[in-house]
Amino acid sequence: MKKNPPSPVFETFERLRQEISGYIELIYVNGSWCVRKSTSVWDKEKKKPRKISEHLGVIKPDGTFKRKIPRNMIHGTTREVFEYGNGALAYYYLRDVKKMLDELIPYSNEIIAYAIIKIIDPKPIKLLASRWEKLYLSNQMPVSLSPKNISHVLSEIGADVSSWYELFTVLTPNDDIIFYDLSKIFTYSENIKIAEKGYNKNNLYLNQIGIAIAFSSTDNLPIGIEIFPGSMKETKIIRDFRKRFPKKDVGYIFDKGFTDYKLLDELKRDNTHYIIPLKKDSKYMDLRWVRWKKPFNYRDRYILWGKKKSDYGFVYFFDDPVVRAEQETTLLKNVEKDKLTLKEFEKKRKSAGIIGIISDLDKDGQYIYDMYKGREDVELAFDALNNVVESDKTYLRSDEKIRGYYFVSFLALRVYFNILKHLRKMGLTNKISVEEVLFELSKVVKIKERSGREYFAKIPKNAKKIVDLFPKEVFLAYLD
Repeated sequence: MKKNPPSPVFETFERLRQEISGYIELIYVNGSWCVRKSTSVWDKEKKKPRKISEHLGVIKPDGTFKRKIPRNMIHGTTREVFEYGNGALAYYYLRDVKKMLDELIPYSNEIIAYAIIKIIDPKPIKLLASRWEKLYLSNQMPVSLSPKNISHVLSEIGADVSSWYELFTVLTPNDDIIFYDLSKIFTYSENIKIAEKGYNKNNLYLNQIGIAIAFSSTDNLPIGIEIFPGSMKETKIIRDFRKRFPKKDVGYIFDKGFTDYKLLDELKRDNTHYIIPLKKDSKYMDLRWVRWKKPFNYRDRYILWGKKKSDYGFVYFFDDPVVRAEQETTLLKNVEKDKLTLKEFEKKRKSAGIIGIISDLDKDGQYIYDMYKGREDVELAFDALNNVVESDKTYLRSDEKIRGYYFVSFLALRVYFNILKHLRKMGLTNKISVEEVLFELSKVVKIKERSGREYFAKIPKNAKKIVDLFPKEVFLAYLD
């Protein structure tokens, strides 16, 4: 610089240095104070860095900055517009988790930010930083979402399984009954130890990874997740979970795949409550000497029920006439197609429409049935995992990163089910979806002027209706 700039010019330049990211410099050229942004790229031929400068504008002697007008004549603005409502709601439902993560790991902000993006608008890792910048939350929560840093964070949290289970324990209410179910996900990456070849529902032969979700029947929220090799046996998975899970005063509701009598012996020995549906061919599916009780109404359908004692507590039987008719029709079709003999039909029709459940609990039939049907939320969780937060496949290249990725997905599911829980409480699930809530709230935007002044833009009618569904503190207590 050939001479010192006047005070107004210098003051304006210092302000621009705070507002503009990257390295900028002030150069006196042909009687004008020019502001340039400099970067460098690697010159492969000369094998050394090469400087690249971009002209941003000119500062007049009185301190006025005249910004360069692009050739396309699109004028820039000093105002910034941020999505406010969607980020506020997602953060509100992750506050409890964030406080716990702050005490467990040094990169909790990155994990929370990634989870918020995942539930709002799932993006590849390379676009996370750009998507985060659109949220007002990015002004208040400093994070580094560069691909390199996020890759490192996913590896760290994926390897720190003990922190997972500390969090799961706190999230699980006392005396809770946990829904526990399994599914498969697919990876197109090579050399993943936990991925094993298998056929998916479309009969494609792909690398499979197992995923298990634990779901609270008390809070109606996911409280745990686990990743395991695709070929690992289901009973071994639940044993590993119980071994790692410090909280012991909980019970379990499993899928039919978990009907393992050795596992029942372990649960019984540990005084752990269980509610487990039986397979049709189970030796306990014996309707003789069942004491049938008065039917109850479940979603406008009348269910007949009964129970009898067994060496594992009680076996509950539920007779659903609607399901019985459907199953008998299917059996008859198989007879007509010669896939089933009449003798086999007569044997199978006896258990048509019958659901058998074994449990150590001595309860009313409707309680057991309601608990069993609550598993539908776990199935919904897998559906949301695949279709809402788009975690049904991954291209990550290490076991740790994959585990970290699904830990983030688990946090996103917490947001999803908290919103769903609120909609259910208000009786609106048949009118408004979780996705619609987050989409409409993205229209609640906040404008930030260069002077530092902030204000909300006019909120559209539909967005205002969504805002009014939630308590005021959701949007006012921002990063409390």
